[in-house]
Amino acid sequence: MAVRIRAAVLALALAVPLAGCSRGGDERSYGGAEGLPGPLPAGVEFAEPPSSGVPAPEFTAELVDGTEVEAADLWADRPAVLLFTASWCETCRDVHRAVAEAVGERDGAVSLLAVVPEDDADAAAGYAEELELAYPVAVGTDRIWLDYAAREPPLAVLVAPGGTVLRGWPGGVERAALAEELDSLIAASPSGFRR
Repeated sequence: MAVRIRAAVLALALAVPLAGCSRGGDERSYGGAEGLPGPLPAGVEFAEPPSSGVPAPEFTAELVDGTEVEAADLWADRPAVLLFTASWCETCRDVHRAVAEAVGERDGAVSLLAVVPEDDADAAAGYAEELELAYPVAVGTDRIWLDYAAREPPLAVLVAPGGTVLRGWPGGVERAALAEELDSLIAASPSGFRR
């Protein structure tokens, strides 16, 4: 009898953590480290970026899940799109979706980081979840916003591999326009994701 009780207690003790793990695996986290890019897809090559342009201001910011991210890591080996946005900005929602679609169509060859202002930190995770963003959302200090001349959201900024600012779109950018710019940077891709 004592052996059965011990076995039942042991089975229950093992079942509780496993149930928690499986439940956590089913729930999706938005705006956090899960959205950071993985290794660059094999065979992707980039065109030489234009020699004109300014160095992208480097910064460190915290994602909505508390993970610290170095922006320079995002453009070290691939183009990056920085999207200055806010939860209260209705226009930003459509722009964010369009940018995410254009980046997503490039199958990991481009990174995306949304940057919300510090006073929007509390709402940022909800914003990411509402839009079901598979990309990271960072809380940016006033200094970051000033360095990119982001006076108000939305502002999209395209950074070439290696860290040169190529272009900015105050007021946001349409998916097709961003896709064209991204495709001009991609010289070769084995998976044929160019549009």
